[in-house]
Amino acid sequence: MEPLREIFSYVCGQQQNWAPGGVDLPFCQRCTGLYVGAVPALLLILSFKPKPTNRMLWLHGFCLMLMIPFGYHLMAQTGEERTLTGQLFAFGLIYYLTLLPADRLPKWKALWECNSQSYLIAAVMLLLALQVDIAWGGLRTNAMLAWLGAAGLVLYVFLVLTNVLLLLLLAWGSLRRRTGFSPT
Repeated sequence: MEPLREIFSYVCGQQQNWAPGGVDLPFCQRCTGLYVGAVPALLLILSFKPKPTNRMLWLHGFCLMLMIPFGYHLMAQTGEERTLTGQLFAFGLIYYLTLLPADRLPKWKALWECNSQSYLIAAVMLLLALQVDIAWGGLRTNAMLAWLGAAGLVLYVFLVLTNVLLLLLLAWGSLRRRTGFSPT
């Protein structure tokens, strides 16, 4: 667990950690929701394929905006609320980070075609499942959450880099069209 604690020390203050099984997780309560919530959020998106309608965009945008009052500690909150707001932020962030790849990469093109009600019900179930795991989990749960959090961190890095690369390719293509540049 020490290597994970060291890695997460660069992105998390590691204060107010959950301790399922009596051992501290390598990230704080909010980061538990943020990092552990990333992989299930992506799996839900890939499974249910929620179409980017105005409603879905606003809903996931609202999940991101929740971090303003809660993430900046403008409101008093319990550990459960910190984890829940981290999880909601993860859902919003993963959703928005998948929009560009889903639009531009051929293998991701079929991503958006779902019944959003099923997606939302599954999302609520996942939000509750993490709370239950933290409250009643033991050492196995602790290890599973720690490694799921590490996978979430890797997933964020992958999606951010994918988006940056796609944006650079789009900018390069646009620049080429505007200037009439064609390599010979």
